[in-house]
Amino acid sequence: MQPLEAAYQSVPVETRSRIIEDGLTRYEVSRPYSSFLVQVLGDEDGIKGETYRLGHPWVAAKRGERFAVRLYNPLPVRVAVNLTVDSLNSITGKPSGIKDGDKWMIDPFSFITIRGWQVNGQEDRRFFFTDKHESYAKWREKTLGRHLSANCGVIGAAYFWSQKELDAYYEAHPEYRYPSYPLPYLKSLPDNCPYCEGASAAVPSTRLQNKKIPEDLAAKQRAGTGMGERESNPTIQVQFDFDRGMFELSQAVVIYYDFADEPTPNPFPGLSYAPEMP
Repeated sequence: MQPLEAAYQSVPVETRSRIIEDGLTRYEVSRPYSSFLVQVLGDEDGIKGETYRLGHPWVAAKRGERFAVRLYNPLPVRVAVNLTVDSLNSITGKPSGIKDGDKWMIDPFSFITIRGWQVNGQEDRRFFFTDKHESYAKWREKTLGRHLSANCGVIGAAYFWSQKELDAYYEAHPEYRYPSYPLPYLKSLPDNCPYCEGASAAVPSTRLQNKKIPEDLAAKQRAGTGMGERESNPTIQVQFDFDRGMFELSQAVVIYYDFADEPTPNPFPGLSYAPEMP
């Protein structure tokens, strides 16, 4: 299987399009699917190719490798993203619900790259792959008195946006339509012609339905994310009211990671002479 370069979740997004046709204005409400993408980028290997284990998206971790998480916004309006690593909010370092954690803002049709835990308004500390018992989640487990390291090995991103802002965008960017005249040869096209106007299209299915970490995977999980060196990452706080988005775990983008099994085969396992037959 060819590794993918991004995990994604296809989510229906309500649009209220303003249509101007023959000088008249009307509105069409639809729910096209938009794909929300997330990439894990290693400092050594670049984009981590995503494969699957037991039906879940998975990337291979390397001990000590620094990494970042890139979040894409496919919408024409800004979005807020709750990014968690090992089930800890990447801004506060606390466990949070899917909608109530602190969030990163992304401009329309853009992306941001989060390189570490945000430790204050000016700095972050790098994400890096480490053994589970040395992870940031394990350290927070001691300070909070909760068994947090059980959720090591998972990166989650939940997106949220404002329907009011989305409606305002489509109101300000109307779609102009002009009358079309049928051509004689179109009469012979079948009813299910995929090229005809109004032909139905396949609706992309939600990629992942079950986001719960399987118990057998959680028990065998070896990798976690540490808190590395400090670097500059100035931030500002903004007020954002949202009413649409990924309110359920099954809708969020989730990526699992762990150390890959790396055998070290010996091309010459034994040097000897051929035994003689009796």
